[in-house]
Amino acid sequence: MGSQWLAGCAQLAPLEVRGESESGLTGVTCRVASPRRKQYRLWMLAVLAALLTFCGGVSARAAQPAFPLHTSGRFIVDSNGDRVRVNAAAWYGGESTDFVVAGLQAASLESIVQQIKSQGINTVRLPWSNQLYETNPVVGSYALTANSSLAGENALTIMDQVVGALTNAGIMVILDNHNSDAEWCCGTTDGNSLWYNTTYPETSWISDWQGMAQRYQSNPLVIGVDLRNEPRGPATWGGSSSTDWHAAAERGGNAVLGVNPNLLVFVEGVNYALDLSGVSSLPVQLNVANQVVYSAHDYGFDYSGLTGYSDYVNRITPNWGYLVSGSNPQPLWIGEFGTCNSATTCVSSTNSGDNGYWFGFLTTYMQQYGVDWSYWAINGTQSTGSGRTYGAAEGYGILDSSWSGSALPALSSQLGAMIAASPGFALIFSGNIAIVSPGQGGSSTVSITPLNGFTGTVNLSCSVSGGPSGASYAPTCSVPSSVSVTGAAAATAKVSVATTGSATSNLAGAGWPGMLLRGAGGLACVFFLFIPARRRRGLLSLFIVTVAALSLAACDGGSGTSGSSTSATSAGTYTVAVTGSASGYSSVIAQISVTVQ
Repeated sequence: MGSQWLAGCAQLAPLEVRGESESGLTGVTCRVASPRRKQYRLWMLAVLAALLTFCGGVSARAAQPAFPLHTSGRFIVDSNGDRVRVNAAAWYGGESTDFVVAGLQAASLESIVQQIKSQGINTVRLPWSNQLYETNPVVGSYALTANSSLAGENALTIMDQVVGALTNAGIMVILDNHNSDAEWCCGTTDGNSLWYNTTYPETSWISDWQGMAQRYQSNPLVIGVDLRNEPRGPATWGGSSSTDWHAAAERGGNAVLGVNPNLLVFVEGVNYALDLSGVSSLPVQLNVANQVVYSAHDYGFDYSGLTGYSDYVNRITPNWGYLVSGSNPQPLWIGEFGTCNSATTCVSSTNSGDNGYWFGFLTTYMQQYGVDWSYWAINGTQSTGSGRTYGAAEGYGILDSSWSGSALPALSSQLGAMIAASPGFALIFSGNIAIVSPGQGGSSTVSITPLNGFTGTVNLSCSVSGGPSGASYAPTCSVPSSVSVTGAAAATAKVSVATTGSATSNLAGAGWPGMLLRGAGGLACVFFLFIPARRRRGLLSLFIVTVAALSLAACDGGSGTSGSSTSATSAGTYTVAVTGSASGYSSVIAQISVTVQ
């Protein structure tokens, strides 16, 4: 907004800009180089005040949805019916025996909130345990060394401060009942597989949720409740009442909505939130309509032997993908996903052994269908727990261990692209190409996958590179010149690869090549006899040369079967690159390997 104001100011008179802040307005002076400077100054102050009033109002309206939120079709919308994208990150620690979000030992609460905001994250998923709520202990000073004002405070009081700092910055909050007992989640033998245990029975789970809903009822930016993290082990969708997570979610959801009917109720699937297949026949139905959002979790370690994007889609579709791509779409949130932050291959890779291989598939799918999400985690450092080291770097975190910047720029960049939700497309190959011998061909399919609502014509071209040193007769490739993308479904194009095979020249040997040569020589002799005698002398030398040349060409070294051979495509691995371009969009390149044996 500041740059727009400065541009307008520059049109009025020559100016001098000083002290421009991040907002582009604070500390800016516009000094007019004119004899009537004083009048200009008064006029400019009036214009600036009007612009601040108008533009500030527009900015506030654009930044914040109209609360409360609800669902419509498969999306979350505000009270005006406008879609609200929930692009979140978890800030964990409160569910652990630290009883407070991690990072407060390293940086101030305000600075961490600003770091979250600078990443473009508009929502924080905030885990808590029933043990935190019911015991409300004083938080250890070791966890607050960078926030001395919070020293000696109880867990819920500090949680109030965290929620307040986030929402004051315009960041929405989803409360997440992560565990019953305070601990690092998750396993099948930790006593927290279900939504209750012997220490914290279902009655406690429900009453604690009612208390949390009441605690933040007056804050409209506390938009929802994630009823329980990763029901697993014996948890079922339907069936026995002691394990029926579906029925428990309806009881818990109705209890929360009885306190605050404006809250979104996030319901995770069973089997570590990987399985929402039961929704197709047994959906969650609450007393307040249009408040349910289903939540799936997805990690690279949940898969083995992935062979490509289509394989990935085929695996998730029966579990939860059908909720967005099927005939009866429902609101869906990827409530957890995350990748390592140690290398760019954590974010993007063609090697199935890298996390980036799976991560690319998931993020493409979310952009293809416009799915909302929550990354695990924003944390720069770990909290206390089994297999954890308090204060050590978080290997999946968005922020670095000082909580003052990105741990992996490539990860922040990818999440930023998803947050921007700009239309575009991805090129995804169905698989590599293997050619058993030179002279043969092969093909693969490339999918032109629309992202964030892209439609239009994509122009295609291809090229071949690589191969062994000194390779001859490199493969060639071909693709359709263009394809049309008309909806959320991907368009496909065939990529064909051709190679050159060896060829043998056997002019004088057995078979038709030798016969053809001998017949041609005989015809030449007969033709020569019919030439008038007066012209034979001039052509005699030409005839002798021709016969000699044919004789040499027909000579096969005595074998009568072998001949000369032409070069073939060298064996080895080549790379085929397909480039897609569309008017108004950056070009996209995808590569596959071609192996010639």
